[in-house]
Amino acid sequence: MEIKSIIFLLVSAVVLYVGCGWVGRASWRKDACVFLLVLGTVHSGLIDINLLSREWYRGTTRGLEWSWLDYLWIFVLVDELKRRRPGARTALPMSLTMMVLFVGYNALRVVTSDPWIFGAFELSKMIRATLLFLAVAFYVKEERHLHIIVAALALATSYEFLAAVYSRVILGHARADGTLNHPNSLAMYNLMTAPMLFAVYLSDAPRTLRRWCGVGALLGTLSVVMTISRAGFVGILLLLFGVGLTCGFWKNPVRVAVTAVLLAVVGTGLYIKLGDAFNSRFETSLAAEYGDKPTEGRIVYLNLADLIISERPWGCGLNNWSWCVTNRYGPMLGMRYLPYESTNERPRTGPIPFGSNVEAPQAAPAHSLYAITLGESGWLGVILLGLLWWRWLKLGASFLRARSKSFRSRFGTGVFFSLLGVALQSLVEWEIRQTPLLFLLHILLGALASLYPARPSRWVAVRLRARARARRLQALSPATSTPTGVNA
Repeated sequence: MEIKSIIFLLVSAVVLYVGCGWVGRASWRKDACVFLLVLGTVHSGLIDINLLSREWYRGTTRGLEWSWLDYLWIFVLVDELKRRRPGARTALPMSLTMMVLFVGYNALRVVTSDPWIFGAFELSKMIRATLLFLAVAFYVKEERHLHIIVAALALATSYEFLAAVYSRVILGHARADGTLNHPNSLAMYNLMTAPMLFAVYLSDAPRTLRRWCGVGALLGTLSVVMTISRAGFVGILLLLFGVGLTCGFWKNPVRVAVTAVLLAVVGTGLYIKLGDAFNSRFETSLAAEYGDKPTEGRIVYLNLADLIISERPWGCGLNNWSWCVTNRYGPMLGMRYLPYESTNERPRTGPIPFGSNVEAPQAAPAHSLYAITLGESGWLGVILLGLLWWRWLKLGASFLRARSKSFRSRFGTGVFFSLLGVALQSLVEWEIRQTPLLFLLHILLGALASLYPARPSRWVAVRLRARARARRLQALSPATSTPTGVNA
């Protein structure tokens, strides 16, 4: 083990011991940790380290990652567990069982795969995300906690917009990437935040918070436009339309008219600035990605997944896509990569022989969460992932039944559309596996799961309102008593 890794472990032990005690002494400290945790998703790599690093490997994870965000959720989780009363029964958050089952299956695939080390990298990130989900679910107990999370997301989305403008205007990037290093990552980040912020804007939350959320939703939408992402652009329009339709945005004609004028002005400016880039992006023939030629296109990723699963029904192992496609399955389809020689040695980076039908020395992850899951975890992995996503969407969809304007209800509605956007975007991208996006997803899921048991169903809510009305009428009626005495 390297000296820096040993120093990191020693320092981390001290930080965790001191930090857990410090956070538990005042509630505002834990609130600050959660606020920084959410805000920090835009800069998760500000302070981080990769143990057993394989930075040359083209996988979704290249080492045992550790970020400064991990300290924050550990502080919160430890404090929540310490505050549990001894012997008290702890209610597990909704969908946790399914998440543990999915992680457990992938752990089994890691120990039975060759090589196993790349899978261990990805598995460690899945475990961290699950524990983060648990920390947020335990933390959120009242609306004030939700206010902290939503305010941090509004600020983070606004910050990403400024970073997108900087990368597009100052740095001259053809597609804005913000702080997330790739346009598709920035688009998916805002697909998670903008619908939720828009829904909260249409709620009965405090006015200041609603205004921040309205600004954040607008800036998040503009960030997606600046990424020139085809799926992201169509997705954000559909999601915001769905939120507006569900939350009654269209019932206010004045608000609709003002919004239409604002969109017309902003849209005209964006078209003048980005029109050529969008036309070029949308007019690009899809044959390059969905054709039958042996190139690195999306249809080829599906063909590779089918090829892997036909030979290995249980998949090639978590995070082993690049290894197996580079060394075996790519050449079978006419894509001749420069092979990996060992899990401990950097592979050759060139020159790439003429006619290899590839753009890089080694294979990149499949640009589809479905394809990469099928190739790495087999059909059972796809089924478990599908059931997990169905559980998450069902959790959010429960808030659609009662069209309440309450902050909690609108937050749940917004998260449902955020999850829907991520699910649809993941059909053509794998970016949700990146640490900041995965952490943000589990923060939203943890907050959503914390609300689900406390939200009564529609018929229970009607019954509770009827009982409250009866109590008010009884309190207003004059007091009566049974007559007594001989003259009664």
